[in-house]
Amino acid sequence: MIRKLRFFCFILLPAGLLLSVTSPVFYFEEAEQFSCVNYEFNIVENTTALENYHIALDQLIEQKKDKVRIAHIGDSHIQADYLTNVTRKKLQKLYGNGGRGYLFPYRLIRSNNPPNIRISREGEWSGCTSTSYRTHCNFGLCGASATTYDSTATLKINPNRWEDMNYEFNQLDLFHFGHSNEMSFRLLDSDSSALDVDIQKESESVSSVHFTEYQDSLWLGFEKLRDRSYAQLFGMSFENDHPGLIYDAIGLNGAHVASYLRNQFFDEQLKLLEPDLIIITLGTNDGYMSGSRFCSGCFKNNYSKLLSKVREHNPNASIMLTTPGDYYRRRRYHDSHQRSIVRAIRELAVEHQAAIWDYNRIMGGDYSIKAWLRQGLARKDLIHYTEKGYKLQGELLFDALMKSKELHEDPSLQGAGFLHRSEP
Repeated sequence: MIRKLRFFCFILLPAGLLLSVTSPVFYFEEAEQFSCVNYEFNIVENTTALENYHIALDQLIEQKKDKVRIAHIGDSHIQADYLTNVTRKKLQKLYGNGGRGYLFPYRLIRSNNPPNIRISREGEWSGCTSTSYRTHCNFGLCGASATTYDSTATLKINPNRWEDMNYEFNQLDLFHFGHSNEMSFRLLDSDSSALDVDIQKESESVSSVHFTEYQDSLWLGFEKLRDRSYAQLFGMSFENDHPGLIYDAIGLNGAHVASYLRNQFFDEQLKLLEPDLIIITLGTNDGYMSGSRFCSGCFKNNYSKLLSKVREHNPNASIMLTTPGDYYRRRRYHDSHQRSIVRAIRELAVEHQAAIWDYNRIMGGDYSIKAWLRQGLARKDLIHYTEKGYKLQGELLFDALMKSKELHEDPSLQGAGFLHRSEP
């Protein structure tokens, strides 16, 4: 079915020229719509909770602020960086490209990398994640850590594998653990020679680097100063000095709310990012269990603890919760806990003054994942999505965020027709 879709566009003009955001610009394009999606529900609820984020966008447009940052925290849907990459690119085309943002080199721990980055490595590496309670590692922002004891180990990351966006960088934040008098990082050039750069220690687990010239890749080496010394990586953030928006994808396969509570350096590292908006997409793995093992009260209690920590260390950030999509366990059993999880998330949004994007309702609610499968949007595991499905999800999120921005500019639009999809 083909329908007219309405999108919302802000135009960024050169320095000295401002566009009045009280007179929004609209554009139309033909796009495929799917009968399984409840487009009329694709809105952000409790948009007043996004006030600080909207003000930050206004300041960026008015050249009173250099960067706006969104940190999107979640599970495997976020680690893959399909939906987040769609939303990231659309927002950056409107508000400017502030950099690639946070990423973790998942290949080092034998997991799937986002397809838009290229990673190569040498030497011996090991990894662990906070989703496994049998491991006792240090964990950073996303709950994954890569460790090396090998002084010959190297890591090269190219955030520009897809050339549709330019993610060259001249600022770098390294999230790591290790004592500088035991094993230190070295930044290498194409000839494996050490670059002459000053690495500044920002906190116990974060170091920053400013390059005099833009870089298209990061090449890390290590210098071992003592036997049995090691270095642990928790990720890095690639940024530039241009005004614009940064969209971090902070995800981990199998992550649930309690696993994020295990990340020792989560608070410290999220605070350093200084996000204007924090989106949390959790709940799928929390309910992926038999009825006798699931504890609705435990889920809500843990999620409340996480939100309290996020709010305490990021008091000026807006927070938006998303509900998990419909799914089956082992492709056979429709998960009976979804309604409890969605209800708990909606209650938490009220209790913690957060906005909510009810993706579960938008995608169609109970049993809708099979409709998504029939339309080529979901994978056969009935949990994850195809690239086409993630693209649709990213576009829906972008559209909902833009409509919330329009409502911020003109509250009288609440309930107006343009906030909902309509027949042509």
